Order: sequence, then C-alpha cells, then structure tokens
Amino acid sequence: MISFCKSILDFLRIDLPLTFKNSLLLAAVYTFIIPVIRGISNLDNIHSADVFGQSLALIGVFLFIPIIRQELEVSVKEIVYTKVWSYRKSVSIRLICSFWMITVMITIFASIMRLQNCSFPFLKYVTVTILYAVFLGILGLLFSQLGNNVIIGYLASLGYWSFCQFDILTEENVLYIFPIISGEIEMGKLMILMSINSFLLVVFFLSVKETRGMYK
Repeated sequence: MISFCKSILDFLRIDLPLTFKNSLLLAAVYTFIIPVIRGISNLDNIHSADVFGQSLALIGVFLFIPIIRQELEVSVKEIVYTKVWSYRKSVSIRLICSFWMITVMITIFASIMRLQNCSFPFLKYVTVTILYAVFLGILGLLFSQLGNNVIIGYLASLGYWSFCQFDILTEENVLYIFPIISGEIEMGKLMILMSINSFLLVVFFLSVKETRGMYK
C-alpha cells in the first residue's frame, strides 16, 4: 500500500507539471478576467447563475481536455517516468486531479462573489456549476480521444457552449442542460446532466485503449 502511494506521488510529481502547467495558468487567467468582462458584485440569484453557467463553467474545458494531450502528440509518445503505467490509469489520476482543481477554483470564485454581496444558494450553485464544468470538459475530452486531436475536443465543447450563448439552444430545449433556470434548479435537467456526465465518462474510458508506456 505504501509502495503504491509512493508510486502515485512519484507519478504526480512529474506528470502534473507536464499536464496542467499551461492549462491551469490559462484557467486562472480566464477566471481573473471574468469580473472584468461582466462584473460579479451585487448580483441576484438569476444574474449570479448567468455568471456560473455562461462564464465560470468554461474552466472545465481548460482543465479536462489537455489531460490526454501528451499521448496524442507523436513527439511525446515515449515520455518516461518511474513506473510502468497503463494509459487508463494515467488518465484516471489526471481526471481526479482535474475534478479537484475545478472544484477548488469554482468554490473560491463563488466565495468571492458572496463577499461581493451576490445573493445565491452557495452550495447548490457551486455543485451544479461543477457538474456543468465537468460536462463541458468530458464532452471535449471524448471528442479529443475519438478524433485523436485535442483541437477537435475544444471545438466540440466551445461549439456547444456557443450554441447556448447565442440562444441556438434555448432553456426550453432538451439539449440545454445547465439546470439553473430563472434562478431555480430544475431537477429534471439536473438529473439529465448527471446522467450525461456518467454516460460520457463511460464511453470515454471504453474508447481509451489499454496501452502501457514506460515512465521514469
């Protein structure tokens, strides 16, 4: 058990900077830009939901899609770490790290909004935003894996997000799955969002080949 934990820590020590250095920086910069673009002070629950769904959830795209970039780039296919790790195991660890990064960033941002006198149900909005960010991220991740190119993943996620932004997909549309409507959480859409997240995650792992690479 101790040996396994040490192997995980050794993997994270080298892999995390390679995988997340640029994407985490991009997500952080984007998060700092949001208040400049739209303002996050003195918002009611409806306008707070707009900030979460239309802007903040995009960090899922920045932090999920790059986790398979290393394996998709020919020049890094023979990257070596300390142990022999399966592709699925590597991706699983990165997925967990991405999820926690998103959770921390969204929670901190929501806390700042509350300090800026925004009024909204904190835990509910944070939870829903995390789930929606995961959806946008896994959607792009799956398309990246299937298309063997992260650009395809970015186009898929940003394409869906744009359809919602420009009202091509309206709140009444079944494909519009951000579950906060008029400041209230619609349980039907929330269940659909959770189901789609689970489905996309299963399909993604089924599409991941069980390849092994030497890591040092």
